[in-house]
Amino acid sequence: MQGHNRSSELTPESSGRLAGKVAAVTGAGQGIGRETVLRLARERASIFASDIREDLLEKLRDDAKAKGATIATGIFDAAKATNAPLFVQAVVERYGRLDIMVNNAGGIRTQPFPDVTEETWDWTVNLNLKGPYFYMQAAAKPMMAQKSGTIINIASVAGIAGGMTYSPPYAASKAAIINLTKVAAANLAEYGVTVNAVAPGIVETAFNWTLDDLIGVQQMGLSPGEFMERRRDSIPLGRLQQPQDIANVVAFLAGPDAAEMTGETIVVSGGLVTR
Repeated sequence: MQGHNRSSELTPESSGRLAGKVAAVTGAGQGIGRETVLRLARERASIFASDIREDLLEKLRDDAKAKGATIATGIFDAAKATNAPLFVQAVVERYGRLDIMVNNAGGIRTQPFPDVTEETWDWTVNLNLKGPYFYMQAAAKPMMAQKSGTIINIASVAGIAGGMTYSPPYAASKAAIINLTKVAAANLAEYGVTVNAVAPGIVETAFNWTLDDLIGVQQMGLSPGEFMERRRDSIPLGRLQQPQDIANVVAFLAGPDAAEMTGETIVVSGGLVTR
């Protein structure tokens, strides 16, 4: 299963609907963030991509160039509120405006209830909630001045379903992002700025393959990939989500077809979680 690439099946042809728009994506070096950058670039948006790893950004620039797109990149830490205004400033200095902000960066540490440490709580909440909130605030300011723009937050089904989570602070932070999406949407509507979220299910990324190793192999004694197979079997549509599945929904929310949507969370889980 690992390494299977379905991008040719999942990627629609470009419509160019984002031509003239400037999009910024955090945590863009791999997984959902990477595919979101490539998808938005294919729609002819100008892209500013950030990550904490230069090697991943370098590969992203090369891959984008091979597909005919040139993107700008910068090293910014999405867990640090102080980086948020610097990130937005870099985008605006490079392109003169900001139209699409994708709050994608996130992470998980697997500590179940009741064994979560304060250090794990702080690390998780800083990366998945505190940082994204202040990135939202920073992005909102030029959008308010423009009287246009859209913010898209990457949440998780863990923030909807809760229950037997592998990480209580992760589930809590994603639930909070869904709530704050509504808060920001309500406050920005008068400025013509929309705010929505996407809640992925089990996506075939390094994020979930790490869980396969930590939980499936190290804790449960399963063979590599067996835990992922079991998780896949719980999905009604019968397959793991791919990063492109999420990127396609982000592209929809970033475009004109979603102009009347705000404060919403779209679940992309193959039916694993329904609302």
